[in-house]
Amino acid sequence: MATTALAGMAQAQEIIHLDPIYVEGEGLESDGEVEGYVANTSSAATIGGMSRVETPVSVSVVGAEQIEDQGATSLVEALRYTAGVFGEYRGTSNLSDEIVLRGFGDRAFVPKTLDGLSFGSGGQIDPYYFSRVEVVKGPNSVVSGQSTPGGMVAMSSKQPTQEQGNELQFEFGSDDYRRVNGDFQGDLSEDGSLSYRLVTSAWQKNLQEEFDQSRYLFAPTLRWELSEDTTLTFKALYQDEPEAGQRGFMPKAGTLIQTSNGIWIDEDFQSYAPDYDYVERTTKSLGYELDHTFGNGWTLKHSLNWSQIDMDQSQVGLWSSSGDDAGNYDLYVFRDVSERESLTGKAALSGTVMTGALEHDIAVGMDVLKRKTTGTYDRSGVVFTYNFADGTSPTLAEIEAVSLDASNSVTDTELTQTGLFVQDHVSYRNWDFLAGLRYDWTETSAAETYDAEALTGRLGVSYGFGNGLTTYLSYSTSFEPVTDTDDDGNVYDPTTARQWELGAKWQSVDGRMFVSAALFDIQKKNILESYTEEGETYTDQIGSVRSKGVEIEAQAEVNERLSLIAAYGYNDGYYETGENKGNNFSAVPDQNASLWVKYGLTDAIDTSFGIRYVGSSWNSSSNDFKVPSYTLFDAGVSADMGKLIPSAQGVKAKLSVQNLTDERYVTSCVREYCWLGEGRNWAATLTYEW
Repeated sequence: MATTALAGMAQAQEIIHLDPIYVEGEGLESDGEVEGYVANTSSAATIGGMSRVETPVSVSVVGAEQIEDQGATSLVEALRYTAGVFGEYRGTSNLSDEIVLRGFGDRAFVPKTLDGLSFGSGGQIDPYYFSRVEVVKGPNSVVSGQSTPGGMVAMSSKQPTQEQGNELQFEFGSDDYRRVNGDFQGDLSEDGSLSYRLVTSAWQKNLQEEFDQSRYLFAPTLRWELSEDTTLTFKALYQDEPEAGQRGFMPKAGTLIQTSNGIWIDEDFQSYAPDYDYVERTTKSLGYELDHTFGNGWTLKHSLNWSQIDMDQSQVGLWSSSGDDAGNYDLYVFRDVSERESLTGKAALSGTVMTGALEHDIAVGMDVLKRKTTGTYDRSGVVFTYNFADGTSPTLAEIEAVSLDASNSVTDTELTQTGLFVQDHVSYRNWDFLAGLRYDWTETSAAETYDAEALTGRLGVSYGFGNGLTTYLSYSTSFEPVTDTDDDGNVYDPTTARQWELGAKWQSVDGRMFVSAALFDIQKKNILESYTEEGETYTDQIGSVRSKGVEIEAQAEVNERLSLIAAYGYNDGYYETGENKGNNFSAVPDQNASLWVKYGLTDAIDTSFGIRYVGSSWNSSSNDFKVPSYTLFDAGVSADMGKLIPSAQGVKAKLSVQNLTDERYVTSCVREYCWLGEGRNWAATLTYEW
């Protein structure tokens, strides 16, 4: 990674301070590949992207190398070593990537974007497709529109690069895990103006008895350089999951405590009916990006994307978390079929303007989101019982004979969001000022139509000391529409959130070390809350919640052989009003800490070791009981076979292990339902690069 530093020049009359200038390697953009573990730029925290050290807000970046080294097979696993992130509250039942940030629990999942456009809060894309993942902490509506106060997660896909390397991987591991990955790219024209990249993956593993999980990914990208100033990129993604996984519940008894008949639920337990349960899911996406640079240096970026996620889930579920004295638990059968179709577009114009000694990097634009969600849900009443002592499941014939007529519902909603935004990044000597405003119009249509409007923004100031250290202070806001009306039929105002953040960042001159620390205070208001007055119950927007905390992160490539990632996050999220006033949020840990170290024993052999600590969490807003903290260990070893055996040039071998000590733990509980975490698993990988 090329880096240039300009030191201050002392003169007789005055001293002119010039900040260090950090230059990413050739071909690396704010949303592109990350070289090693340290990213110097961010594309998601601001409109148009900035260097991380100058951005007056916390943003964590996880690159493809870190994802591969740590053996992550989902987005939430890729974020295990990131401060303030909790994405595995459902343990082994992670059918979707549901992530909470900065202590906002009660399952307030943050939105996700893919290549700068909305992807929603659910769904799941294989992480092998990602070139980087960014986590923006705190309210970020000025960039993404409506969002939860905790922040957002931005996924960036692999795009054609100038290096044009190819890769073929074969993996196998525990639970009959088998996988093949392919990443291919090259030129389609002699002058290199037309290039492609194809990312493919296919894998399968066993969950329990006849219950498997499998996924097939096919994602081509075509880049066309129409001229020196104009580039057009077409992208497509098709991901088929004939066996998408599991989304179930387990009782507190058997996970956190023993059942009434003295049983601990087996760590490998996934399904009450492994011969029957299934989840089928298909994810499709098609879009383009247009980049054009005008003669005056201003840039137009336009993108449009269509996506669709279809899911069909049929399952024998746990009816109640309470069993009888003999340890029998009631079961029911349900089927949930859904389709989510989205069309998103964005256009932004950006450029630089000088006003005296002030340099303005200005961006203005507009984005539009249209999303339609349809579905049906049908279930039976209680039809079976299950006892963990013998683990006998109902037969396939018994399940198929059940009528799903006890409860039926239909979902048909449409969301339209239109946003106008403007941002000005002002630089003056060692000072940087960031100001942004956004105005959104949203319309949500279901049985009724709910309209909402909101103005959100961000103000930030940072000061660079010229030695790589920058301090900053920022204020940002967000909103979420409320789909409810008052007694007069008027739609309630959106809930709003604001954040104050004070922090410091340090980046080494060579760009190989990055350290950040932040204090934050987030408050969410306008929450609907019921209260009783003179015997009458009323509902009004008087509710308020808050989260305060601290986060510290470091990524460093200390030398050619030693790299490390360290993170610590503490949050205190609580209710400021209502019957739970003073209580903490549920299903979110109060702390998380991690350390990952990669060390080269020789030029050919690398070893890695990680430790993850997740703090305790409450089961409900009434704080009835706590789920204990847990500590897990990960490890790995890799070898460049070409340096050991000259004839094996381009071949690499790797072994990664998660939860090395096979620790049994509960990830979280919601009321009396709990989830067990992933036990020890391992994967061996053979890679050929050319």
